[in-house]
Amino acid sequence: MEPNRGPDLQAVCSTFVTLAFMATALRIYVRTCLVRAFGWDDFFMVLALFAHIMFATCAIGGIKWGTGRHMATLSNEEIFMAMRYWWLCYIGYCLAMITSKISIGLFLLRVTIKPIQKWIIYGAMTVSAFTGAVFFLVTVFQCTPISYFWNARQKGYCVPIDVIIGLTFLYSACAIISDFTFAILPIFLVWGLNMPTKTRMMLIPILSMACVASIAVTVRLAYVMDFKDPDFLWATVDVAIWSDIEQGLAITAGSTATLRPLFRKFASTLGLSTGTPDENSKPSGMRTPQWSPQLPGTRRKFPSFKSILRSEKGTVRERDDEYGMGDLRPVRLRDDLVNASASEKSNNGSNSWEIQVGETSDEYCRPGAITMHTQVHQASERQL
Repeated sequence: MEPNRGPDLQAVCSTFVTLAFMATALRIYVRTCLVRAFGWDDFFMVLALFAHIMFATCAIGGIKWGTGRHMATLSNEEIFMAMRYWWLCYIGYCLAMITSKISIGLFLLRVTIKPIQKWIIYGAMTVSAFTGAVFFLVTVFQCTPISYFWNARQKGYCVPIDVIIGLTFLYSACAIISDFTFAILPIFLVWGLNMPTKTRMMLIPILSMACVASIAVTVRLAYVMDFKDPDFLWATVDVAIWSDIEQGLAITAGSTATLRPLFRKFASTLGLSTGTPDENSKPSGMRTPQWSPQLPGTRRKFPSFKSILRSEKGTVRERDDEYGMGDLRPVRLRDDLVNASASEKSNNGSNSWEIQVGETSDEYCRPGAITMHTQVHQASERQL
């Protein structure tokens, strides 16, 4: 029985396409149903999934005709078909990697604030897209005519194989650099966010998962020189295997980084979410209102409406901190936002509002915190 490595390649393609499909499907569910924020990063990841499916389909199709077997045992027709499927794999691979890197970069831009960090992400995306485009154009048009790649019996020529090998090394190096950039940058992005320390520690590896694709790129470097082997369909199976793994890891890891809302929903459903904030956590934007004790003999000062009302020209705040308002923003009272329960008491109009203060001051309820509910009644005269 002649040796055949085709089943190995088929198993790898089937496994990683399935993982990538499941991860992308969950990503679409989260972005469309949970957070309802389907963006360009999701669009490019869907394109990457389609390109990966194309690569896997062509690789499995090539296995039927001879990929993974020695070329000496194949007929001319089998070599013709297997080499044509391999050429199509070039297209699927390049499109999958370019779109997945763009998707990962756009995803990180969602949580990036500092301009220098944005420029770093843009730089990594540009390098990945440019080197990927160059690799795509050279590999697809390496032979003249193009069909000479799979039909060497006609007149034509191809660029020296050393050019393809050198370009593969260059592309792999740029891919590794961009992957590690996407892996290291989330550390600086997340560490400055206003969230509990435990949450930040859990979020960093999730956002950095995109770098796992560089593992496959690094391993594949050991097999790049197999392009020179005359027994092409047999010798390049390892290149095809690790190329498929690279695509699958990039898509799966890039999509998994967006599934945190789904994990939180499952944890809440199963009762695994304790809701206890971390001791080192910081408030999320505003302080919890606290009542200061009234000192004996001190004249009590009543807050004026200016301290809690937003005027048409801007916000006026006077001595609100003395009454425990903290950093709470004043509330603008508008007649057109009064609920149906408000009643008019006279021809001039007298409306009542209920202002709820302190509900959103912290992500979690803290021991000793006081939540204040204030009923404010204002009589306003309208000139008809």
